[in-house]
Amino acid sequence: MPQNSPIPRRVFMGGALGIAATSALPTAAVRAAENGDVTVSVPDNLVGLDPADLNDNLSLSGCRLMFEGLYGFDKDMRLIPVLAESHQANEAATEFTFKLRNGISFHDGTPFNAQAVKVNLDRLSNPENHLKRNSLFSMVDHTDAVDDGTVRIVLKTPFGAFVPTMAHPAAMMLSPKAIQQYGRDINRNPVGTGPFKFVSWSTDTLRVARSDKYWKPGWPRLNSVTFRSTPESGARIAMLQTGEAQFIYPVPPELVRVVERNPNITLVNAPSIYVRYVAMNVTRKPFDDVRVRQALNHAIDKAAFARVVYSGFQDPLDSPLPPKLAFYQRQGEWPHDV
Repeated sequence: MPQNSPIPRRVFMGGALGIAATSALPTAAVRAAENGDVTVSVPDNLVGLDPADLNDNLSLSGCRLMFEGLYGFDKDMRLIPVLAESHQANEAATEFTFKLRNGISFHDGTPFNAQAVKVNLDRLSNPENHLKRNSLFSMVDHTDAVDDGTVRIVLKTPFGAFVPTMAHPAAMMLSPKAIQQYGRDINRNPVGTGPFKFVSWSTDTLRVARSDKYWKPGWPRLNSVTFRSTPESGARIAMLQTGEAQFIYPVPPELVRVVERNPNITLVNAPSIYVRYVAMNVTRKPFDDVRVRQALNHAIDKAAFARVVYSGFQDPLDSPLPPKLAFYQRQGEWPHDV
């Protein structure tokens, strides 16, 4: 590692093979280091910075540096409170009341409070806003700011998994002032409560800098993070080897052995929650016939696919959900049978 690089270079591998036989991409992560500047080399350009209007994981990864939600997940995928302190639900699972943390502000100085949550939920749940993630919150009937520190969300129908849904990145909170000021252009002017604040975003580079007013004492322990788009896999690895980047995502399975030979790079193989699958339109022939869909599932040798295409770094699933998720339940395998 170069002498002037304070951040160790690290690569994280992980993933799971979907029921209908495609895999999750490897993921990259940043290990905190005091006062460091981190560059993450990624394969594609980010498409936006409004978490409510995104459906790609790479752009949401950039958003998570700047935004937070009422709830989130820890590294073991356990549900944890973030901007909320706690919640209660009625027995019918149609009303959810959240107690919020005090003393938190958005990067533009706007207070985070119940009214801010209401503005965000009203925006998310309104289909007229044409946000990509509206469907996740279409069950919301209305949101009430009970007082500055308490917000009540009322659903149209019972939904017991609503709190985990609030941990989805789409539910991360945006500054109400910024929403009003920028409208749809908030996609390029993100303002959140997260550990990093927005600096700039060009076609291939996102830059964020430490928020000195972040509400968690001692965090973040980095000066800045830069996401840099590098489509060619070999170029990403070269950036890692020369110290131009400290993290890369993804690591192509066929190049893992190349990375492993460098003693200055740490390669970590970890499970992922990503599931890739082949979707079929069940309203169109021949996929409206369940026997056709079952035959396709049996026709794909998912174990061989994982072994050959992904060099053994993926695993077939026995459920639509990966084992790390709380709602996972083994449903049995679909063995290769032609």
